[in-house]
Amino acid sequence: MDPISFKCPSCDNYIANNLNSLRIHCQKQHRLTTRSLYASLFLSDGREPNCACGCGDTTKFISLQKGFTKYILGHASRVKNNWGNNKQALEKSIETRRREERWSRDPWNRGKTKENDHEFSKICERAYQTVSFKEIRSRQMTKQWKNGNIVPLTGSSHPQWKGGTSSIGALCNSSTRLYKLWKFPALQRAEFKCERCESSDNLHVHHNKIRMAEIIHSCAPTASDLSWEEQTAWVERVINWHVEKSPAAEVLCQRCHANEHPSLNFTISKLDHD
Repeated sequence: MDPISFKCPSCDNYIANNLNSLRIHCQKQHRLTTRSLYASLFLSDGREPNCACGCGDTTKFISLQKGFTKYILGHASRVKNNWGNNKQALEKSIETRRREERWSRDPWNRGKTKENDHEFSKICERAYQTVSFKEIRSRQMTKQWKNGNIVPLTGSSHPQWKGGTSSIGALCNSSTRLYKLWKFPALQRAEFKCERCESSDNLHVHHNKIRMAEIIHSCAPTASDLSWEEQTAWVERVINWHVEKSPAAEVLCQRCHANEHPSLNFTISKLDHD
């Protein structure tokens, strides 16, 4: 074959004067890819080469003129910069360190250990400490509570106490009857949009003038320890109050509802209907 001509590897009838013409011919007539054409023309075994690092993966093909890369991107460091397994590099490093007298330099701890130095012992304790700060703080607070130094505010002593209506409020807000008779009409009037920012995502029905806790308290029974049937009856009285009184409702999105209750420490992800 003439040095400036290229013969088609799939047929003996076509000879091209340049690689680009041969590439077009092989793609149209034989459905041969450019990388397969390069392997047939310039590689002895006709197969695509693997990465020289020995991983076994095929390298990147650049062009018909340049062929394949020798290494996959990043794999050259496995061979060229493999300092830990390069005996010549290790011997050269040892020789250099001896020549420059680096062996005589003090170590980083200068002979101090946690056994013979108090400050170094504290450093080691902080460095190898696996307990998180939150756990340490929790243990300290528990110890203070047990000793009586700190009295935890629970129940009616807590500033956010609402009379123990949290479970009842959750039952009321999850009631399909309350949604059908009071919440859904409010959503329809607002055209299923927030009345402040006009967002249609995560809509809540907010009590505009009277709080849900106040309504629950007004319908509360006299007994304190209630059975499930008595709690259900309590929820029904709250729903009936909504149907009879029809309290003012405002449709708000999660963010606007959170802004409406800054003192209650509501979060966007855990916001309850109120």
